[in-house]
Amino acid sequence: MGAGQQGGEGQGGRRPDGARAAGSAAVSVGAPASGTILDVAGVAGFGAGWRPGLPSLRPALAGLARRIGADFSAEATSGRLILWLPAAYALGILFYFAAAREPFLPAVLLLTLALSALAVAARARPVAFGALVALASVAGGFATGGVRTALVAREAIAAPAGPVRLVGFVEKVEHRTTGDRILLRLDGGAVRGLHPAPALVRLTLRRGWAPPVGARVSQLARLLPPLGPAMPGAHDFGRGPWFRGIDAVGYGLGRPRPDPGGAAPVSVKLAMLVDAARDGLARRIRASLTGTPAEIAVALVAGDRSAIAPEVEESMRVSGLTHILSISGLHMALVAGTLFALVRGALALGPGLALGFPIKSLAAAAALAGSAAYLVLSGNDVPAQRSFVMTALVLAGVMAGRPALTLRTVGVAAVVVLALTPEAVLEPGTQMSFAATLALVAAYERLRPLRALPRPDGLAGQAAVWVAVLVGGTALTAVVAGLATAPYGMFHFQRVAPYGLLANLAAMPAVSFLVMPFGLVGVLLMPFGFDHLAWPVMGLGIEIMVAVSDHIAGLPGADMRAAWVGGATLAGLSLALLGLCLLRGAAALVALLPLGFALATAGPAPRPDLLVASDAQTVAVRGADGRLSILGARTNRLVAEQWLTREGDRRTARAGELAAGFTCDGEGCTAPLPGGGTLAVSQRAEGLEADCLNARLVVTRETPPGDCPAQVLTPALLARTGTQAFYFRDNGWHMEPTRTRRVQRPWMPPLPPEPEATAAPDEPAELGPPDGRPAENAMQADAWME
Repeated sequence: MGAGQQGGEGQGGRRPDGARAAGSAAVSVGAPASGTILDVAGVAGFGAGWRPGLPSLRPALAGLARRIGADFSAEATSGRLILWLPAAYALGILFYFAAAREPFLPAVLLLTLALSALAVAARARPVAFGALVALASVAGGFATGGVRTALVAREAIAAPAGPVRLVGFVEKVEHRTTGDRILLRLDGGAVRGLHPAPALVRLTLRRGWAPPVGARVSQLARLLPPLGPAMPGAHDFGRGPWFRGIDAVGYGLGRPRPDPGGAAPVSVKLAMLVDAARDGLARRIRASLTGTPAEIAVALVAGDRSAIAPEVEESMRVSGLTHILSISGLHMALVAGTLFALVRGALALGPGLALGFPIKSLAAAAALAGSAAYLVLSGNDVPAQRSFVMTALVLAGVMAGRPALTLRTVGVAAVVVLALTPEAVLEPGTQMSFAATLALVAAYERLRPLRALPRPDGLAGQAAVWVAVLVGGTALTAVVAGLATAPYGMFHFQRVAPYGLLANLAAMPAVSFLVMPFGLVGVLLMPFGFDHLAWPVMGLGIEIMVAVSDHIAGLPGADMRAAWVGGATLAGLSLALLGLCLLRGAAALVALLPLGFALATAGPAPRPDLLVASDAQTVAVRGADGRLSILGARTNRLVAEQWLTREGDRRTARAGELAAGFTCDGEGCTAPLPGGGTLAVSQRAEGLEADCLNARLVVTRETPPGDCPAQVLTPALLARTGTQAFYFRDNGWHMEPTRTRRVQRPWMPPLPPEPEATAAPDEPAELGPPDGRPAENAMQADAWME
């Protein structure tokens, strides 16, 4: 008997067994739901005979709630809720990094073991078992962060007041547009003025001064204090180098001097082999290509982006194609896919091989080996490592005869990457990479039934289907990946690429069919001397890509800045993305709750009206036009550009009008403060007395008068707080420090001791002696740039 004969849902009619009625398809608790729009519409009462009206709302919502509950039960029965465990694991890592002090690792490990044991004991109780497994995953992520920190922990090195002489082997060289950068592996002996002696130091040199990898040199250098966040809530630039084993960062004073002697460490010898191979690749490419195509080809094949012109990088960034320049999942997938197709096709030519051997598995093994070689040749950067792990798991699935590209594969890859480098969970690249991969694999699973549709007969019909799949697949990939990564781009970079879909539609065919395949062919042909046949084809694809990028970047509104996504908004959008990707059927509607929260919390965060960097030279004040005027931006370029980026401001630290809000003379500069009063930045001791009398806030590196009535900020005080951000409100000024004594983690430099008399945190009036450190210049800023 039909549901309509039993009475509609609006009349409260029900089947005797409790199944749905009136336009609702029956769903078994143990069976997966289809999750189509028609299913949900039927549940909500939007079927035949439905009319809008208040009396039908309650039963419709009740039916929807039952459908969601049934689909959740179906998800649990099918074992798909295990897909949430990697998210719980990542959440535990985030909790670890959010802690104010380093947790006691034995207690964390005991908690993880206890929760795991309780989960095993509760196997017969599904709800308790699921909750305990989730909690154990969170605790496991927290413990992973603690173990990783314990393994790399070492005493922080305070920057000495003067230059130091460093002797060691060059392990890595980067030729950047602003200068060369080297990674120096020290011999292990004592360094005068440093305790403990560093093992690995990153130095910036003038362009063209870098010695080759493997050279043993002596370098006079000035080491910089560890650079933390540029302002409250900003990215911590000191955390990444600390976890990578870099003990100090600085810049060279003069050319490095050869200092032969001693055997190079194993890490340096391996780096020499890889560098020789990469250098040989670069020379062969530049022998066939010139200009921008040559430099981008070198970046994609050998992982060296240093010679790409800044305007080309900016064009790619604005157009939404910058992901092509960074070795990531796209490149690893194209390399592995091309190798897999070539090897499998070659093996299939021999009937004996095709019938007697698992050529699919052999092709996957060859693709895996080629991907590993590409990882090494491309520089072995963190994004490439993440992509290789994902590619390796997919190829391992192919070799094992299992479905390769699934959400479980994405989850396993996430756990593996985060287990090895838990600090990567805070990096924009990791977040955007896994968000795009998760969304694309989920979309692929949703569209899998389309593959069963009948194909047209005839060459013309098949060609039309091939073109439709190519165009539609490219468009779908660009839309899905763009929507999944946009919140993270807005949160970290305050940028949106509104024409990213158009740019990817136009450029990706050239990248997929010309750039990457012929780059791989060129590498394969190098041993035989015929690589010159492949590089021009690759260069043609690059020219098409750059032309598309330049055209799209020139469109009105292409460079859109947005400061709408804060931490709470990003958390809501991330949870909504997980719900939409990991849940099926009506259960996915639960994602609307975090999505609604994200939309409710979206919007620009409160912006500081005054910023004072820890060097007491770089100062920003908000003008009447709402924009920041920054004094000393070129002195501390990295900090100044971080301030501008978080404002969504297109200007750079080199902009000529950046300090337009300040009036300067030989003794210093002044600027009006929002709400009244004057800010004075004193540069000479002779002007301090007048500044104390006329200004409300004085920033100086000199010793101020003892009876100065103004608030005074000096390097000694700022060393205890980091950059200070001031907010003007109706009830006056509020100051927020970047560092407080409440928060101290191993990668953070220890704060200097407090003086005998201290002011309240929001009243930075206590003065200290100047630290005498010279002004930081552009080369110092480049030393910290990632």
